[in-house]
Amino acid sequence: MERFCNVSELPRDVWVAIAIKVATTSIEDLCRFRMTCCVARDVGDDDNVLRMVAIPPPHQLNWVWIRDPIRRRFFERCIEIGHPELLFRKALRELYIRRNHAVGWQMLQNAARNGLDAAKYALSMELLLRRDDRDAKKEGLELFRALEAGNLLPACYSSCFAVLTISWPDEVQMPAKGEEHTICDSTRCMTRGHMGLLYDYRRRAAERGSIHGVRGVNHIRCIRCRADYEVELQGEEMYRPTGPANLPHDVWTLIAGRTAAQSVRDLCSLRMSCTAACNAGDEDFVYRCVNIPIWDQRWWSVSPMHHPGRNFLARCRQSGHVEVLFRYTVSDLFLGGCRFAGMETMHVVAAQGHSAAQYIVAMMLMLRDDAESKNKGLQTFRWLEVAGALTKCKLVFRGVVQGTWRHLRRVPRLNEENQVCSSHACPTRGNMGAIYRHQRYGRGWDVNDGDGGAGHIPCVHCRADYELILFVHLFD
Repeated sequence: MERFCNVSELPRDVWVAIAIKVATTSIEDLCRFRMTCCVARDVGDDDNVLRMVAIPPPHQLNWVWIRDPIRRRFFERCIEIGHPELLFRKALRELYIRRNHAVGWQMLQNAARNGLDAAKYALSMELLLRRDDRDAKKEGLELFRALEAGNLLPACYSSCFAVLTISWPDEVQMPAKGEEHTICDSTRCMTRGHMGLLYDYRRRAAERGSIHGVRGVNHIRCIRCRADYEVELQGEEMYRPTGPANLPHDVWTLIAGRTAAQSVRDLCSLRMSCTAACNAGDEDFVYRCVNIPIWDQRWWSVSPMHHPGRNFLARCRQSGHVEVLFRYTVSDLFLGGCRFAGMETMHVVAAQGHSAAQYIVAMMLMLRDDAESKNKGLQTFRWLEVAGALTKCKLVFRGVVQGTWRHLRRVPRLNEENQVCSSHACPTRGNMGAIYRHQRYGRGWDVNDGDGGAGHIPCVHCRADYELILFVHLFD
C-alpha cells in the first residue's frame, strides 16, 4: 500500500528550496512561512535562504522595520551572511555619506562578486575615477562594457540614484572628478573631452522639455567617451540636492493627485505646505482625482454665500471631474432649462464609464418616440441589467434628485401608448403599470431590482418598460 509522506519528513534540501522560493517573494511571506512549523522556522534561518530574501526598493521600504530591534537584527543578520542588495546599499552609504572608504570599498567588491549588477556599476564608476591606476581603469572599463552590452546601465543607475538620494537626501558627497581627467586618452578620438559639454546640453534640454534631453550617447562610437559621459552623469546627478522643493512638477502633481484621492482636507493641507505643492494642487489632473463623497448632501447643498465651496466645485467641474459633472448635468436636465446641453454633457459623462449617467441616458433614450433611440437605450439598459448595476444607479440618481426642491423639478413624462415592447404576441405587454402599482401599494415598493419586481418577466422590453415607470416615480 502506498504510504503518503509527511511534510516534516521531507529532506532538508527540499525545505531549503521551498524557503528560498518563498523568500524571493517578500519578507512578509518568509515570516509567515517560518511560523507554520518548527522545521520551517529552522530552515528559514538558513544562510542560503536569508541571502535570497527579496528586499523592497528604498522608496517602498517601511522605516518601522529599521527602528524595531527585532527587524533590525534581521537586516544585520542578512548583511553578515552577505546579502548582495543590503551589502550594496550599506557600501554606498559608507563610501559617499560616512566617507569610510576602506569599509565601503570592501563591501562593494563583495556585492559585485555576488553578481549584483548595480554593485558592478558602482564599482566600475569608482575604478574609472582613478587617475593613476591604469589597471583599475581597464577593469572598470570591462565592467562598464559588460553592463552596456546587457542594456543594464539605466537600471543600475536608477538603483544607485534611489539608494543615495531617496534614503539619505542632501548628504551625498560624490568623489571629485578633475576637469582634465578623462578615460579616453586617444589623441585621434573626435569626441574626447566633450562629454561635459554634451551633458550640460542634455540637462538644459531636459529642463526645457525638449526631446533632445532624453537622448543618450549611443551614437558615440568611442566606448571610453561613453564611459566618460556616464561618470559625468553619475557625479552631477547624485550630487544635486533632492529635497522636496527640487522635485519635478510632474512628481508634485502625482503626489497631489494621490492626496486628493484620499480626501479634500488632505489636499488643502498639502497645498498649504509649500509653494510647489500649491502650484501642483491647482492642476486639472488633481481636481479630477478629488474624492468627493457622493452621499454627503452637505457637499452639494453649499450656500451661494459660501464662495470657497462654490468656487471649488466650479473648478472641479471645469477640470472634468466626473461626479461633479454628473451632478451639474442632472440639474441642467431636470431642474434648469438646458435640456439639450444637459443631454450632450450626460453622454460625455456616460462615455467615461459613470454607471448612473449611463442609466439616465438609457432611460431618456427609451422615453423618446423614435425606434432608433429606443434601441440604443435598450442596449445600454440590457448591459446595466447584466452587470447588476441598476439598483446602484437608481440609488445614486434618487440621492441627487431628493436633495432638490420639488417644485423646481422637470419630471419626464411617460407615454403609456409609446412603450418599448411592441410585440403583440408578448403576454406581459401593457401590464407593467399594474405590476408596479401592486408592488408599491400592495406589498411595499423597493428600489431593489430583484425584490419581486419585473426580474421574473422573460421579455427584456417589458422589463425596460417597468424600469421606465420606476425611473419616473423616482422623482416622487
